[in-house]
Amino acid sequence: MGLLKKLTELTSQNGKMDIAKPESVEEEKLTYHADGYNSSKACQGIGYNLQISLDTIYQKFENKCKVDYHDQERLKQPYVTEQKGKKTALLNKTEELEKIESNVISVNEEIDELNQDCRKVKTHPEDFFVDIDKKASAKFWIGMSFLLPLAAYIFVFYISTSFSAFFREFDPGISLFQGMFDPKAISKAYEDGILELCFVLFIPFVFFALGYLIHMFQEKRGVASKLKITSLFIITFLFDAILAYLIDEKLYNLNKTFNSESFNISVAFQSVSFWLIIFAGFVSYIVWGLVFDFVMKEHADRDKIKSFIKEKREAIFEKEKVLLKLKDKINKIEEETSKLKIRISELQNIIDGLILPVMNYKALSTEYFQGWLQYIAAEMGLGKNEQDAKLLECSNVYEKHIKSLELDTDTYQNKVYTKTL
Repeated sequence: MGLLKKLTELTSQNGKMDIAKPESVEEEKLTYHADGYNSSKACQGIGYNLQISLDTIYQKFENKCKVDYHDQERLKQPYVTEQKGKKTALLNKTEELEKIESNVISVNEEIDELNQDCRKVKTHPEDFFVDIDKKASAKFWIGMSFLLPLAAYIFVFYISTSFSAFFREFDPGISLFQGMFDPKAISKAYEDGILELCFVLFIPFVFFALGYLIHMFQEKRGVASKLKITSLFIITFLFDAILAYLIDEKLYNLNKTFNSESFNISVAFQSVSFWLIIFAGFVSYIVWGLVFDFVMKEHADRDKIKSFIKEKREAIFEKEKVLLKLKDKINKIEEETSKLKIRISELQNIIDGLILPVMNYKALSTEYFQGWLQYIAAEMGLGKNEQDAKLLECSNVYEKHIKSLELDTDTYQNKVYTKTL
């Protein structure tokens, strides 16, 4: 069985819990009162004897509670009921924990599957109904290797030709190539003024914007889009023709003789340099536009994969948030489960131990003490001082006894003792 050790203290629902019927308690009180009177009479109210008597009756009271099985069963019933409730709650928490852990496994599997999709879509896009060319990435970079040099050429061409056509004064003996390209076009435009500089610097972006618009209109079907594309090509051609006309006119006037006719559209159409300037710009612009359109389409294919992966990553992020919530629930349930197990263990120790209704003992010991004092006050025939001293001595003994049992307060009705192994 082991030693008995105090573990907790209990207050009953009604504040007090008797171990016997009111009638038997009253009879027992009278008996204790009479015993206290007779014991005091037998030893002439000596305080030391009172201490021994109190210890003895407490041991008898405790032994009586130990052997009273039915009374112990009644006192332990609230603990038994509480333990059953805790066990039921523990079972429910265990089942809930198993379900959540199953959900965690399921969510982890879904996350793994999404990650695998992100890896596989790059090599097998058709398995995920992503309609793209497998060589889209290679084609994109090949297209970019052509697009960037072409863009640089167009940038230089239109800066030089626009400066030569609108602002430059040609020197005698200048060649067609020198008339088209001036390596100092930007610095000369800066010397002419800020407006001239802005004009020659930004004119290439007009053509790049036209190329971008042509690409955007090509993505849309319908007659209206085709008409818009045709209009943009005509505008580009006309602008190139204007540049070619102005440059060719300057070259023609520089080299013409006295008998030569004035430069006009008819003369321009018959000039090889006129058409060479047009095609040096317009044809390169058309090639740049086609390559740009090709690169954008290949980039769109690459974007399909990126979009697919982004969608999966967002799904993974949402799954991870769900996973965190599930883990928080698991931690909370495990904490609650641990508390339930501890409480069930405590209740089992209480059920296996002893419940002592100490307030009942206090009531009985008080009756015993009153009987003890009654004899001293009424029968011993002492003087007032001696009597007061004797009563004070016995009162101190009783108070010390009550405090040693922690019965000097009414905060609890029963003491609970558990078995320690």
